[in-house]
Amino acid sequence: MSSTRPSIAACLVLQGGGTPPALEADVRNLVAVADEVVVYDTADHLVPGSAAFEATLHPAVTVVSGFWADDRRRAQQAAMAHVASDWALCLLPGEKVCTDTEQLRALLVEAQDAAALSVRVDDVVRGTHRSPRLLHRSGAGAPATGAVGGVAGGLDEEAVAEVPSRVLTVCQPVATTANLPRQRGVFDRV
Repeated sequence: MSSTRPSIAACLVLQGGGTPPALEADVRNLVAVADEVVVYDTADHLVPGSAAFEATLHPAVTVVSGFWADDRRRAQQAAMAHVASDWALCLLPGEKVCTDTEQLRALLVEAQDAAALSVRVDDVVRGTHRSPRLLHRSGAGAPATGAVGGVAGGLDEEAVAEVPSRVLTVCQPVATTANLPRQRGVFDRV
């Protein structure tokens, strides 16, 4: 990892079913924050000629076709296999990132030994909470374990260091959570 400027990727998993997500605002927001954006499409949403496909035509964006298999963590890990950056910020379509990029990079230099960092998530369903969304890639190119939405595979969420809210916050609008599959009862109220 570079000691002066760690690289950051945004990792976005597009889940199956429904209508293709509107990605133009997502990609524009993520390209301003990250060095690379990996879009893992599990449902062929990104058909040439579609608005979602056009939104991904940016030099910093890599699109990967994959499968869903009803397991968000597995899809995220498959997406992470395509990340070349030092750190990956894992997101859902529609989530907005508010960050001071230079302060974030300075913090990442100091946290180079951490497997993951906890990020404040403003979620309209679960309320404001912290989730290990910023994952460090270990040596040999393997991604750190962890998952979007606070389901950390192998991570003790209590022991994960926090990114200050003034440096990085993820905002999850109601439109984002309404499209998620009902899992473990969390989204039954949507």
